[in-house]
Amino acid sequence: MALMRSEIKTGGGDWLGIKKGTLKEVRDESAKYDWADVYLVVEFEVEGSQYTRPLKIAGSWEKNADGTIQDCTLLKRMTFFFDAIGFQGGVNQHGEWCDENEQKIDDICSFLETQYAGTACTVYVFKELSKNGKAYTKIHNKVLAHGNGREKELESYIEFLRTKGFIKEAPADHTNPTTTESNPLPDGIDIASL
Repeated sequence: MALMRSEIKTGGGDWLGIKKGTLKEVRDESAKYDWADVYLVVEFEVEGSQYTRPLKIAGSWEKNADGTIQDCTLLKRMTFFFDAIGFQGGVNQHGEWCDENEQKIDDICSFLETQYAGTACTVYVFKELSKNGKAYTKIHNKVLAHGNGREKELESYIEFLRTKGFIKEAPADHTNPTTTESNPLPDGIDIASL
């Protein structure tokens, strides 16, 4: 009989920082949140990680007096992502998904997965410190196309955010608080603390 031993993980892994991420899946979770006009969860396979890492593009539109959408943070986040994967479409002034020829797209998630699954991007993976004191692993919303010095460009941008206090990274030695529940459910396990 073969000897079985668990793989003991040490340190934070080599999956944090500026990495190559490959688009794997896109989900629309806007129905879960009444405040969200858009809530896309883009899962990336990240070098050095055995798990996919999420990029969340979420928010509400800022609108003009006539009800059309205007340039806003949500639109910027979408543009970063779409430019990184090479998609020239997006939304029209009414918030409807369209391709680069302004033809409507009924299911943006299916469209992006079909057209762009496997596309490599340059991403920043970090542990974000939340208000509840826990750290959650995520991908920063500024995503760039992979290659051609993009790593340095993203590194410079992230450093700028750090100096301005716009990014809430958990300290390297951070451990998530333990739950007080006597029998936590399996889906309550926080992988970031492993």
